[in-house]
Amino acid sequence: MVKDTIGKILQKTAQDRGRQEAFVHTEVGVRYNYDLLWWDVERFARGLMKAGIEKGDRVALRAANIPEWIVAFLGTIAVGGITVPVNPDSTEEEMRYILFQSESKCLILDTDTEIPGPVLDIRQLREDVGSLAFIITTSRIADADTIHWKRVMDMGRNVEDAALTQRADAVFPEDPVAIMYTSGTTGKPKGVVLDHLGLVNKSLVSTARQGIVAEDRLCLFFPLFHMFGNTCIALAGLLKGATLVAPCIRFDPAAVLKAIPAEKCTAIYGSPSMMIALVDHPAFNGADWASVKKGIIGGAPCPVELMRRLVEDVGISDITVAYGITETASWITMTRPADPIERRVSTIGVPLECNEVRIVDPKSGAVLEPGDIGELCTRGFVMKEYYHMPAATAAAVDPDGWFHTGDLGVMDEDGYVKITGRLKDVITRNGVDIYPVEIEEVLYEIPEISEAQVFGFPASGGGQEVAAWIRLKEGAVLPIHEVEGHVRNRVEPRRRPQYYKFVSGFPMTGSGKIQKFKLSRLAQEEYRKKESHEV
Repeated sequence: MVKDTIGKILQKTAQDRGRQEAFVHTEVGVRYNYDLLWWDVERFARGLMKAGIEKGDRVALRAANIPEWIVAFLGTIAVGGITVPVNPDSTEEEMRYILFQSESKCLILDTDTEIPGPVLDIRQLREDVGSLAFIITTSRIADADTIHWKRVMDMGRNVEDAALTQRADAVFPEDPVAIMYTSGTTGKPKGVVLDHLGLVNKSLVSTARQGIVAEDRLCLFFPLFHMFGNTCIALAGLLKGATLVAPCIRFDPAAVLKAIPAEKCTAIYGSPSMMIALVDHPAFNGADWASVKKGIIGGAPCPVELMRRLVEDVGISDITVAYGITETASWITMTRPADPIERRVSTIGVPLECNEVRIVDPKSGAVLEPGDIGELCTRGFVMKEYYHMPAATAAAVDPDGWFHTGDLGVMDEDGYVKITGRLKDVITRNGVDIYPVEIEEVLYEIPEISEAQVFGFPASGGGQEVAAWIRLKEGAVLPIHEVEGHVRNRVEPRRRPQYYKFVSGFPMTGSGKIQKFKLSRLAQEEYRKKESHEV
């Protein structure tokens, strides 16, 4: 176990690898080596100190994937602050809740790359959130209610090196470093409090599992507000002394496809939906990916056929599948690059060396035998708490320190785990449990299908009904009755979907996860209308 802070490790990395490229942003046209990156980080850190940020103060960061995100994140860490990442696409109401609940003292805001919408009322925001002392803007123009980024960078000129060193020395590995909010699909978002110890060790163990070395160039297009982006790619890469390559401010498949060969990226990271968007794009050329041999697919279950295509057709020989949750400081399990293809296309791997994992009966809590389906629980570098939510914390982490994920899974004799669904996503129809992932894998056997989502929704007569909504590959033609026939041949009658539909896309979170609860609402409304018309 490494007992050191993120700031101390990165400072040493900058000293050791000063001239090596650390962060490249091709859309913005910025190139940092480690020397220059750490110089900017310390400039910003001094500015925060001059502005009044103390150890433990919360600094919210709402921006897309711009260079300032990385500098602000590391600068906040350097002064002992706690970063609160905010989805740049969040509504003003959602942002106000996070700022208020986290008691943020500072908000770093980028409005130049926001989605079109109403202009934020900065003055009202400060009035509503009593803890909010000041707002820093990275935008082109600042006003009387905000401080411009460049001014903050200049504010710390008179802060001595010794003062910054003293602040860094006052930060300990067990101290909180971030509060990351869950997506809040089933209620108000919960603030997950994470410390240096967890983020450092998970990052180092996971990069070791992947085989990441300092010479690697990690393609970073996953949103930085999400743990997958800011920790599993950005922080992990920098702690390893590797190079981050950001092709775009917001996910743009064409920009990613251009940057991969131009920057000779060696590792790629994304959700299954993002990977599908890349390999199905008209500009995709497998030969351009010759340098890419490593990476992770995570954030959602990976379809078997997608993994086979990436490994066997595209040639990403060492790509892994990983499974993690914000509350567990990132990854829990991961496949190994040397695993046989069958392992990598059908499991989420084995626990990282710093984690314990077991499968338990969701009702009794009894530990289950290999081969039995139950709830996946893990222990090792889990969150400190849900911020100001002791009841929710106690419900998620039991007295023995095991975090209950809410995911259903099965472990084999060799410790390899397969996720079979979410406890809340399991569909019970006429007393039979239906696991959507199992039916989705059957649908992915059809070559014309790009994405498939199987979900339950309330039936008009009570109980649950099952729907399968499908997005075809561009230009593909597939009669719906062929889909129904394939499922009929592979799935027993009591577990088959009743409804099938072709769609052009799916509702997603900012991190690329399909929002099945929205699909359920849409289906309920659509099929009830259809039934009323038939009557």
